[in-house]
Amino acid sequence: MKNKTFIDSIRCAFVGLRCALKTEKNFKYYFTIAIFFFIVNCISRVGSMEHVAFLIACGGVFSAEFINTSIERLADALTTEISEKIKVVKDIAATSVLIWGFVFFAIEAVILITRWIAMI
Repeated sequence: MKNKTFIDSIRCAFVGLRCALKTEKNFKYYFTIAIFFFIVNCISRVGSMEHVAFLIACGGVFSAEFINTSIERLADALTTEISEKIKVVKDIAATSVLIWGFVFFAIEAVILITRWIAMI
């Protein structure tokens, strides 16, 4: 089904976000971690560029998780049988989330360690 308007597209995206928050355990973890680090960043009074780096990293993790979840659900809808090929596809998609997770924590480590050293 094709969306008729831009507003319809945005509405569908928010439905997907709500679905992810309700049903995807990992997305809930990432969302909670992002909120935690956002609060820590605000308390640590990081600069605007650090907030931008944080937002880019969060966007990467969330986007990768949405794509991974979409691939997993599509694969599960195609067949209920266990397939080594589908497992490999799912594992590769999950790797993108893992890589973005490492990037997120590396960026946060640099932001917070530099901020805390500057506070000493």
